[in-house]
Amino acid sequence: MVAGMLVGTFFSFLLGIFNPLVANKAGPDWLWMGGREDVLRNLYFRRNGSFRRYGRPALVLTLILGSAAFCWLLQRFTA
Repeated sequence: MVAGMLVGTFFSFLLGIFNPLVANKAGPDWLWMGGREDVLRNLYFRRNGSFRRYGRPALVLTLILGSAAFCWLLQRFTA
């Protein structure tokens, strides 16, 4: 049940990033450990929740490379 909620929150966050009608792209403050002062949140988003200049491509690249690294680790440990 907890895993389902985490997956649902993650996909809701991803859909909100690409929806042009959503003003606060960073999502709610509870989504981030430090709220608006979170270090990782401030790498990609401004304080008002909009993306920084290269925030969207950097976030997409981080998600792709992080997923690839996770798959690589799983492959190495299960082999």
